[in-house]
Amino acid sequence: MSTTTARIAEWIVQTQYSDLPRRVIEEAKNQILSVVAAVHAGHFSEAGRMVTRTVKDWGGGKDATLIPSGERASLHHAILANTALSMALDYDDYLVGGHTGHTAVLVSLALAEKIGVSGQEFLVAQTLANEVAGRVGASVETGVLDAPRRGVVHPVGAAVSAAKLLDLDEAAAGAAIALALTQPPRSLTAGWASGDARVVLAALTAPAGVQAAQLAASGLRGAADVLDGPEGFSQVFGNPALPGAYEGWGKVWLTDTLSYKAYPGAASLGTTIDCVLALARQHNVDAKRVRAVHVAAGPATVDTDAAVAPYLNGPDTPPAALSGSVAYNVAVALMDRDLTARQVSRDRMRDAALWGLMRRVHLTVDDTIGQRTADRSLIKRGAGESAELNLATVDLNGFRVSCGARVRVELEDGRSFEAEQEVPYGAAGRPFDERRRSVEDKFRRETRYTLRKEKMERAVDMILHMEQMNAAHLRELVRLCCSERV
Repeated sequence: MSTTTARIAEWIVQTQYSDLPRRVIEEAKNQILSVVAAVHAGHFSEAGRMVTRTVKDWGGGKDATLIPSGERASLHHAILANTALSMALDYDDYLVGGHTGHTAVLVSLALAEKIGVSGQEFLVAQTLANEVAGRVGASVETGVLDAPRRGVVHPVGAAVSAAKLLDLDEAAAGAAIALALTQPPRSLTAGWASGDARVVLAALTAPAGVQAAQLAASGLRGAADVLDGPEGFSQVFGNPALPGAYEGWGKVWLTDTLSYKAYPGAASLGTTIDCVLALARQHNVDAKRVRAVHVAAGPATVDTDAAVAPYLNGPDTPPAALSGSVAYNVAVALMDRDLTARQVSRDRMRDAALWGLMRRVHLTVDDTIGQRTADRSLIKRGAGESAELNLATVDLNGFRVSCGARVRVELEDGRSFEAEQEVPYGAAGRPFDERRRSVEDKFRRETRYTLRKEKMERAVDMILHMEQMNAAHLRELVRLCCSERV
């Protein structure tokens, strides 16, 4: 009987650009814009600066480019640096199964530089990385690997992208996946909010996925039943395992569930900030006159906030802890009427008035919002620990990221304003044209400090016409995404 790994490898090798639906291709372009914007934003973070400085000291090759500095490094070092920056501010994209964009985009981009591929080949590798990594993540959705820290998607996605772009045969492609999965990361929460550990989640594992593919190309082989064997990935990390995640290849595309963060921070805070910014801008709210802000959200938002709460300590707060804090993000969004990388900087958090407003932000769990999220999940949970997911039978055309919030802002003069939203701006379930505008705005907003306007607009245009590009165009795109001023 064919193993799951063998079936995946066969699909990787056989899938061509003509097999990708137009909507999937367009979502891939959105993801590129979003990820490159996150890299630029991460470059200005403290952790991002430390990673870039360290990688530059390593030297050792000129295979690929460090974005946005434009300096050259070895393939693996460039992947490490770029994926670290994309994750530095929790400003990434996500789909069902995990946060796959770091590797799907940046590994493919580094390999495209090194070996030379067309835009169509790039889009195929990127899409395959999303699809396979997302399914691997979804297969253990009920287990111990929660989505933000489900680092296994990074070596798997990298191995898939490399297997496709290196033109491996089915045996070698399967070996690349097996080698990447042999020691899947089980990330710890220690250091997640108290330090800078988040930046290395993809940075240390994505290069390993590429190395797995390169070793497989040289003949190294892994366990054929690495996914579904008695001691395989699904059995060890699933609770229970969801084998239906590996169905629907070529018919159901997890890329349809791609969602793009409009703000740095945890995905579960998206609708809260949408509501806050809408109220602040619509009603010209003066943050100095705010008596209280009441936020009602689902369990995911409340749990994330609780996880970072112990690390909030005024200007000495680790920047990583801000990503999940409802009070901080609500307060800074009200005061600045914006939330970008600049609002989560060390300089911004020194404002005493900001911490004063935070004490007037109150968060409660809303059972109705939580139930709506559960009802719209692709994974159907039964009694006890039972759960079911079958991607052969789902229709993702109507998929919605349900992570709602309700916000009420009360002013000292007695007035109050309220807003509620279910699907975050930029997420699956919002209109496509709106999401395209969201990622274009994100790209322009986060690259305006490093790119001249003409370079910025040329890069956007090239990404939106990726399928027409040859290898020289792809290398030009990388250069356009770098600044001589950094």
